[in-house]
Amino acid sequence: MEEIGQLIGKGFGIWKMNLNLCIPFICNLFASILIVAAFFIAIFVAAIPFLGEDWTQLEDLEGPGAMEDLFAGMGWQDLLPIIFLLLGMMAALSLVGSYFNAGAIGMARQALEEGRSRTSAMWSAGRKHFWNMFLLSLIMALATMAGLIFLLPGIEQLGEALSGNPDSLEGLGLILAGFLLFILYALVLSIILAPAPYALVIEGLGPVAAIKAGLVFFRYNKFDVLILWLVVVALSLVLQMIGSSFSMGESDAFQPLSAITTLVGLLVLAPLTNLWWTRLYMSRKGMIKEEEVKDLW
Repeated sequence: MEEIGQLIGKGFGIWKMNLNLCIPFICNLFASILIVAAFFIAIFVAAIPFLGEDWTQLEDLEGPGAMEDLFAGMGWQDLLPIIFLLLGMMAALSLVGSYFNAGAIGMARQALEEGRSRTSAMWSAGRKHFWNMFLLSLIMALATMAGLIFLLPGIEQLGEALSGNPDSLEGLGLILAGFLLFILYALVLSIILAPAPYALVIEGLGPVAAIKAGLVFFRYNKFDVLILWLVVVALSLVLQMIGSSFSMGESDAFQPLSAITTLVGLLVLAPLTNLWWTRLYMSRKGMIKEEEVKDLW
């Protein structure tokens, strides 16, 4: 069994021979942009009756507080279509993300098994697993939101804390402690459930079965999962810090550099991370044999 360092190195070698592994992430980005644009146009059309006959109001919507003033004149019945549109946008984004996430895992699996990845694997895996991947992401999101229970002890005293009552310091402490516990809970859950999407696509499981398989996988591969998770998070944070430092630069020359770091995350880090996780799952499950991939790195 290869060590985690060897897995990362060999995964990098396979990625260099399959640069098209970034295609699902590019498609997801452009599809998400189109969805957001379409829903914002729909929201704008729904708000047209409240603009009045004077269309010159549109020029003032860029001012501070203009959108708040516009929606302030609407009743809750008037806001229902906009709320449904927003919920629809979130559902559509999640479905599209699930489709291309499953497709990315399918392409990574093909690259590991055959040495070359093709976009046909993306469309095939996306069509086959997008619904289960959507349900899995929903379950994982609900499980994460369940951690909000840690905030309940301090919520009752939140009003007094905001009012500046000296006796509410204990409430502030409870809120802070609850928030820290929630962050810790979310981080631990993200580590434990990290293998679940790969179990879903690679083994063709349903969302609940994928969670169970992911938990079993984590149970027997705690160290490898934790190390790879830390490597991925560290690389993501470094890239974000570099991009943030460029974006805050006063010179116009920093803006292209900030865009470059974004492209690096999309074209390099995202597909490489997906390949690492796929290889980890397949190698630990005995789905990759050294003699079959020795000529790929």
